[in-house]
Amino acid sequence: MIPNRAEKTQVNSNSKISYNFRKAHPLLRFVTEETVAFLFAIEVEQIYRIECWQHVVYVHAEGVSRFVSYADFPPVIATQKPQKKDFIYWRKRWVKKTKTRKAPEFWVKFYTQKFVEARSIEQLKEWGNLIAIFKFVFEQVNIERLRENYAYQRFLKSKFQ
Repeated sequence: MIPNRAEKTQVNSNSKISYNFRKAHPLLRFVTEETVAFLFAIEVEQIYRIECWQHVVYVHAEGVSRFVSYADFPPVIATQKPQKKDFIYWRKRWVKKTKTRKAPEFWVKFYTQKFVEARSIEQLKEWGNLIAIFKFVFEQVNIERLRENYAYQRFLKSKFQ
C-alpha cells in the first residue's frame, strides 16, 4: 500500500522505494524497481534507492543519480488501469521531451520485454489487454511491432509451456 502522506517511509523492508510527499502523484502506482532498472539499462541489484517525491522520482543506483518524471513510467499490470487524467501527464511529457504526442520508443521496448518475461499465456494476455486500453498512444508502426512480438510470444508459450 502506498501512503497518502509520508515521511521517509518504505512500503516494505525489501523495497528500495521510499516516499517523501504530502500528496501522492497519480502516476506513482507505475513506479517499480524493474521499470527503473529497464529505464537505465541496469540490474535491479544495482539500484541503491528510489525516492518518490511529490513531483519527481529520484533514482540513485550504480553509475546513476538522476531525477525522473513520473510521466516517464509506463503503465504496468497489477495496478489500477490508466485513467484519462494519466494521459494528460504523459502527453505533456512527450510533447516537451520529443515534440510528439505519441509514446516514446522506450515504452515499445519495455512492453516487448514484458511479453518475453511473461511466465504464462494468461500473464501475456494481461499485458496485451493493458496495452489495448491505450494503444492509441503508439505510432501505428509501433503497434504493429507490439502485435508481432505478442503473437510470437504467444506462439512460443503455447508450444513450450
